[in-house]
Amino acid sequence: MHFLRSFYLTNRFFVALAASVALMCFGMLFTPLFWVGKTGIFLLISGVIIECIILFWKKEPIDFKRELPTKLSNGDNNNIQFFIENKLTKNLNIKLLEDFPEQLQLHDWSKEFELQPRQKQRLHYTVNPVTRGEYNWQSSQVYLETTRFRFVARRCIFPTDETVSCYPSFEQFKELQISALVNRYNEANSTMIRKIGQSLEFEQIKNYVGGDDFRHINWKASAKQGKLMLNQYQEERSQDIYSVIDLGRNMQQPFNNQTLLDYSINASLALTKTVLSVKDKVGLITYSADECTVLPPRSDVNQFKKVNEKLYNISSDFQESSMERLYRFVRYRVRQRGLFVIFSNFDTIQSLHRNLSYLRAIAKYHLVLLVIFENSELESYAKETATDVKDIYNKTMAKHLLFQKRLIAKEIGKYGIQSLVTKPEKLSIDLINSYLNIKKRQML
Repeated sequence: MHFLRSFYLTNRFFVALAASVALMCFGMLFTPLFWVGKTGIFLLISGVIIECIILFWKKEPIDFKRELPTKLSNGDNNNIQFFIENKLTKNLNIKLLEDFPEQLQLHDWSKEFELQPRQKQRLHYTVNPVTRGEYNWQSSQVYLETTRFRFVARRCIFPTDETVSCYPSFEQFKELQISALVNRYNEANSTMIRKIGQSLEFEQIKNYVGGDDFRHINWKASAKQGKLMLNQYQEERSQDIYSVIDLGRNMQQPFNNQTLLDYSINASLALTKTVLSVKDKVGLITYSADECTVLPPRSDVNQFKKVNEKLYNISSDFQESSMERLYRFVRYRVRQRGLFVIFSNFDTIQSLHRNLSYLRAIAKYHLVLLVIFENSELESYAKETATDVKDIYNKTMAKHLLFQKRLIAKEIGKYGIQSLVTKPEKLSIDLINSYLNIKKRQML
């Protein structure tokens, strides 16, 4: 029974059989062809028997082992390695089929190669996951053929049940070169004059000057000196940076098989690594129609792991989100001024106006950087040459929608809200540069 389940006749066998039968049919008209066809069938059966002996005489003709990474990087190419060894004394043509996780949707994937006798080889293939979550690899099927006739194939099944979690993109750090960007910022920042700030680290007591913050008046020192004295504090060295992620339906828009939500999550992870490198404190806020969640800002070594786990577990039903709920949450839960990087998506100026009052309210207490996504696919379509009146209309509307993004950035700029207009695929590097530029200009 095991033999029958692993025994397969190849397409080459059926082509040779059809040719032999055809010759025997023509042999009814020309007798020598009948004997040629009959000889062909005899040789074909002999070849099948010989190949069966070669492929099936050994119980385990090959060794096979798949090696999965400890975790997958979302939106990047991930290497999957496998080890294979030919235990036979004949050359083998090998075809590998994998039972991929359903999220990858790889139904026609195969890999073919040849192995010499007793040869060991380590090979690999790449997968590109586009959603976070758990990916389950099951069995691997290997089809073995000899290199001479290839009439018979033996199927070997290697059952496995391995699950790997797909986290927000960490492979992007190899291309972003965050350390180089941070070093450049530190070199430029080293020549700046120290700025008096509002931290809790005491600097000195000085005479009160009109315009100073009266909340910092030292009344005991003032009573001793007979004049107003003021506590002066050092600049806040470690500032609060929040990634604020919208979980609403406007973040479901896909680009290159990834939603804007996944692009935002990957960019948040890159920003987290940069913020911690600059010695600032980083936190995370998510908001939807029903709830808001917060991961308090920290600058310790474990914060990157906490943010990564939080981003990995983000899920959304993509309902309409509430900017009003975000404002109320921030107003009562976030006391210290910080930088709010808000990942949301406004397609038109009208959709912005519905939420502009809440953005302005948040901007009274915090520095707000609003990420505005450009539609790269729409931009490519708008640049194509129009061929008819309908095409002219469609491209005009495409250019109008692209112009809306610039209009949104100009509108929020009137109220002191910073903006970042970028394409989804360039979001991470543009966001890091914007954050370092804000730090360099001491806007926070």
